[in-house]
Amino acid sequence: MSRFSESDIAERWLDRFSGTDREIAASLIDEVLLVSAGELANGIKRIFDKIQAEHGNKGPLAFYAEREVEWDKNQVLPIFPGARDGRAVGKGPAPIPFDPNRPEVGSEGLIANLITNYCRQHGRQMLNHPGPDFLRGRKAGPIVIVADFIGSGQRVWEMLEAFRAVASVRSWRSYHLIDFYVVAYSGTEEGLRHVRSNRLRPKVLTVTGCPTIDTAFRKPTRDAVRQLCRTYPPNHNRPLGYGWAGALIAFEHGVPNNAPPILHSGWGKWEPLFQRRSTIAAKGEFPSTNREELAARAEQLLRIRDAQTYLSDSRGRRWIKTMLVLAAIEAGARSRAQISAHSRLKLETVREIVDFTEIARWTTRKLTLSALGRSELRRLKRRRARSPVLPKPNKPFYYPTQLRAR
Repeated sequence: MSRFSESDIAERWLDRFSGTDREIAASLIDEVLLVSAGELANGIKRIFDKIQAEHGNKGPLAFYAEREVEWDKNQVLPIFPGARDGRAVGKGPAPIPFDPNRPEVGSEGLIANLITNYCRQHGRQMLNHPGPDFLRGRKAGPIVIVADFIGSGQRVWEMLEAFRAVASVRSWRSYHLIDFYVVAYSGTEEGLRHVRSNRLRPKVLTVTGCPTIDTAFRKPTRDAVRQLCRTYPPNHNRPLGYGWAGALIAFEHGVPNNAPPILHSGWGKWEPLFQRRSTIAAKGEFPSTNREELAARAEQLLRIRDAQTYLSDSRGRRWIKTMLVLAAIEAGARSRAQISAHSRLKLETVREIVDFTEIARWTTRKLTLSALGRSELRRLKRRRARSPVLPKPNKPFYYPTQLRAR
């Protein structure tokens, strides 16, 4: 399976570099997680289904697309106008704020459309940007704020503050009548922590971890990548992106500003890979499903040839995913989000596999490899030069005794 750096658009961009810089730039873009529109929608909808299942018939879910909020001097204004004191009434916020002086629609347009389609599918079980009258009359369940990506987390945090500024919402929250969720496809660990720190104590759910320069590379490659980002474009005041996140993720609808400017920001004579954060020129390079990403990761990290064949079988898929988790931990991942980002496995899958590996005593509670775990990885690596011992349709699936149900 070819790497992103081997695509036509990437090779044209890499031609701007020479020598070692070209190799480092290729390594950088090969670590970028490419998320197609279909993968984004399917991942977020699965989380919606999970929230609905948790709350059952306790009231419809109320969805709001992440958006900028209004300020009055040094305080956030209530999400429902004039609702800071007394009973909140009226309509909800528009799904997409529009400024005629800046006629651009960002990711909130895509998210608002996703919410609309999901609400249409489920009818009265869901509310689309409802106002306080609807929330009260329908005895709504949780309020769900939806974003594609959480970078610094500041905008979502401010939106939560806009809800908290509503007196009625504070009252409902104090009586445990309403919960808050924040849903995104991915986010940086720092940004997710910031959102969770809000006084509304939202439950934050993401589909997958976000690779960053700090987590995707180990020294000395990490230092070389950082230096490259400081060099191109020259003299940029945020060489690792907004909030210095160094996020390595690109959506089919655009690149977040938390990604390094080398990827998306024109500066002087410098031309980035994704001009003005637009990914339209690379549309054909976004994998249609997560399975393609997993196959590429298995071939890269485990040196498994023709990994796509094994991933098409449920037994082989389970084994490869387990080995990817162990390989990510061996590479230095120390949280489930980092394992997800490194392996390209969904967070839900990572949690399940980590539980199994702890039972098998392949990993510790601190997410390090045990002697047994290192032994199992070595066993696979010794055989990978020939062909890995993995389950096949005509051979029984090997499953370690430590992982069998007792």
